[in-house]
Amino acid sequence: MAIGRLSMKVGGKGKACAHSNYIERQGKYAHRLETGERLVATGSGNMPEWAQSSSQFWKAADEHERANGTTYREMEIALPRELDDKQKEKLVREWVKQEIGQKHAYTWAIHSPKASDGGEQPHVHLMFSERVMDGHERGPEQFFKRYNSKTPEKGGAKKANTGKHPLERKEELKDLRHRWEVMCNRHLRAAECRERVSLKPNNEIRQGEPEPKMLPSEWQRGTGKADIIAFREARKEQVEARHDVRLSVRPTEHMEAELIHLAYRKQADQRQAQAAAAAARQAEADRRAAEERQALIAKLPAMEKAVIAEIEDETNRRLDTDFEYQALWKEREQHEKARQEAEANADKAERDEAATAQEAQDLAKKHTIQTRLHRSGFKTFMPLAEAEQFRDDCKTYKEAERTRQTSLAEKVQQIDRKLKEIRQRILDKARKELDDLYKKLTSIREAMKVVKEAHMAQGKAQKKASQEDQAVRKRGRGR
Repeated sequence: MAIGRLSMKVGGKGKACAHSNYIERQGKYAHRLETGERLVATGSGNMPEWAQSSSQFWKAADEHERANGTTYREMEIALPRELDDKQKEKLVREWVKQEIGQKHAYTWAIHSPKASDGGEQPHVHLMFSERVMDGHERGPEQFFKRYNSKTPEKGGAKKANTGKHPLERKEELKDLRHRWEVMCNRHLRAAECRERVSLKPNNEIRQGEPEPKMLPSEWQRGTGKADIIAFREARKEQVEARHDVRLSVRPTEHMEAELIHLAYRKQADQRQAQAAAAAARQAEADRRAAEERQALIAKLPAMEKAVIAEIEDETNRRLDTDFEYQALWKEREQHEKARQEAEANADKAERDEAATAQEAQDLAKKHTIQTRLHRSGFKTFMPLAEAEQFRDDCKTYKEAERTRQTSLAEKVQQIDRKLKEIRQRILDKARKELDDLYKKLTSIREAMKVVKEAHMAQGKAQKKASQEDQAVRKRGRGR
């Protein structure tokens, strides 16, 4: 349990300015900062327009307050060590806003001197004027005069504690301590500290006997200091041991709120751990899906090549097993062979014709000689008509072979067209199968995309739920 202490003090005439300098470590009190003590933060507020600084206001209070009047009241409050400097300052500012508000001029400062156990002893001094800021403009002399209930603007500012019974003041102090306990524990919960402050008497919170009081002379002499430090260590161990077994015993009234808070934190931690595990599983599933998608995309070129090769093999296999295709192919080969033979015969006939023409030309020359010889009474060796007849026969044979070659070529072209049609039909069927494969691959990609979008939507929903849980937990801490 952190240390809880709140005391209320009053200051008489002539002490306000000196005490302001003391808590702000100004003037002759500045040397205290050189001995290891820290001034964490300080502030003032609600000062009248004529007060340019807090020192000027408290100096005017010392000068103009009536002789038997009080110039200020002061709350001296112990702050938890478990909070850092910024958290302590935030706690003090919220406390000032709640308790002082806009009613009184105030000055506060957070000190952090060294404690006897070697740690820090943070505390805050909050001094404020009892006179209420009622909105009327008053100079420094009039501000501290006696209050005029009939014409408030002609008198001084009213004191808030005037006419209160001591028992009423005592009850107000108890309520003030209770409010500090609630606010301080709320800030400790916000800082996720398990320690709590209690301003109840020791007999109520069952913490044993209180620490014995000592005079400064008793503290410095003998074993008094060592005994008190040993007493504090023993009490600290007792508190820690009681905290460890708190959940195994029947809770009392003052432990019930703490148990509820611990149970809520445990549930929140479990929900957070479950959300983290679900997020990790979702991230792993997304990673695997991305890897599978990348692997599939990387395999697409090889799959396409394999499909094309499979289509070509299937085409060749079907051509090999198609009887119509085989019969047409054999017929084509026969016609091609006949065409080649006809072409060879035509070439031979052309050569024979050329030879015959040359021979006929030679015979024509010889015929002239033969005619001359015949007229002279000699016989010729070969008549010219036979040579011309042989030439005509060769020409006729050549034309026939050319015609036959042309018909065979047309037949081969017809067979090629039929073969092309059959191959095109097989290729169209193969392309249709390939298109089906591409459609199946596209559907796989779309399904993967839908799954990914569903995972993303689920992750956003989980994140939103986690944020809502955090908001609920913060509201629970605020209560």
